[in-house]
Amino acid sequence: MVDQKIHILGEEEIVSTFGLLGLEGTIIENEEDFLKQFTELIKNPSIGMIIVALRLSVGLIEFLLDFKQNNRIPFVFILPDIYNPNIEREGIILNKIVDAIGSIISL
Repeated sequence: MVDQKIHILGEEEIVSTFGLLGLEGTIIENEEDFLKQFTELIKNPSIGMIIVALRLSVGLIEFLLDFKQNNRIPFVFILPDIYNPNIEREGIILNKIVDAIGSIISL
């Protein structure tokens, strides 16, 4: 069995901070870079978890949610932007969870 690694995809400050903890990461400049790096990482059997730590478009978040629903490995964790003052209103993933729960409760 291959040892599993964690890899960070994000802005320079986040990648550097996780680097101080000994975790590898890639600084992402734009969404094209993100898709290229993400595609390479999911092909690597030594990657067990990918932490995404940057703002993404709704389309890319949908892409990641679809990936998470259809793939167990690597585990993808989307780190919320905790410094965003509008996190409750812009939390796309949280809103999807709330909508799903509402749909289940209303049945």
